[in-house]
Amino acid sequence: MKLKNNLLQAAIKFGLIGAVMNIIALLVLFYIGKHPLLLNPLLDARWPLYGVFIFFAAKFLKEGNRGFLHFWEGLAVGFLVYLIMAQMVAAFIAVFGSIESTHFLADYIRIAMEQISTNREALIAHNINEKTLTDALEILPTTTANNLAFDYFLKSMPIGLILTLLISTLMRRREET
Repeated sequence: MKLKNNLLQAAIKFGLIGAVMNIIALLVLFYIGKHPLLLNPLLDARWPLYGVFIFFAAKFLKEGNRGFLHFWEGLAVGFLVYLIMAQMVAAFIAVFGSIESTHFLADYIRIAMEQISTNREALIAHNINEKTLTDALEILPTTTANNLAFDYFLKSMPIGLILTLLISTLMRRREET
């Protein structure tokens, strides 16, 4: 029973702290003029933040278990950490984006439409259909804050899964020889 409590304790503690740090990163990026939801996915703040907080949660759990961490424990704590982080940040995006005075949603729509229009020829050269681009430009103005939040949540899942698998593998208990 102790393990389950440590696992949940680590996941909640590091998931909530990570969510706050992720929200701060989103706000900083937004207010310095880089819309955080339109950045290159490889340059997304989620990669280092998820990695750090999943690592520290696994380390906390390992230290609380006398230096042993099974692979499944690392997977479980990592999954819970990135799930908590993704849910909290998505909820923040839904609320923050729905506040008109922040211009978060309006800026997203404007910048996304500009990017599609500016890079239209390059996108078509990379095998993106003209109709797809036209449809995207028609649909973008109807985007809601909840759409952005759900999209953020879904895109967080593979990032968290990749990092959880990596960190769980590296931190698992090694069999004594």
